[in-house]
Amino acid sequence: MSKHYVGETGTEIRLDTGILIGSATSQYIKTYSPTGVTGTFTASLYDSYSQIAKATGTYFLLHTLATSDFNVSGVWKFQAFIGTANGTWYGETVKLNVYDIFE
Repeated sequence: MSKHYVGETGTEIRLDTGILIGSATSQYIKTYSPTGVTGTFTASLYDSYSQIAKATGTYFLLHTLATSDFNVSGVWKFQAFIGTANGTWYGETVKLNVYDIFE
C-alpha cells in the first residue's frame, strides 16, 4: 500500500536506526502530528535486514497502528528514541503523509 489513511489499523511502522539497538532498556517512537501535537507510540525491538547498516540484526523499532493513532490527515513526523544504561539517543526524523479517507 503506497498511501496511508486516517483511522488505519494494523499497519506496521518500522524505523531503521542503522545501529544495533538490542541492548536498549527503553524505546519508543516520538510523534509530531500535522496539528503540532507531540506524543509517543509504544515500540518494540525488531530484527531484520537494515538497508542503512547493510546487515541483519536488531536495528528497528516497530509499532503496529491502532485506530486512534492516525487521527488527523497531513504530514506526520516520527523519530526513534533509544535508552540504555549508557545514555539516550534519537534517530533521524521520518515524514509520512496521511490522507483522509477517499483522498
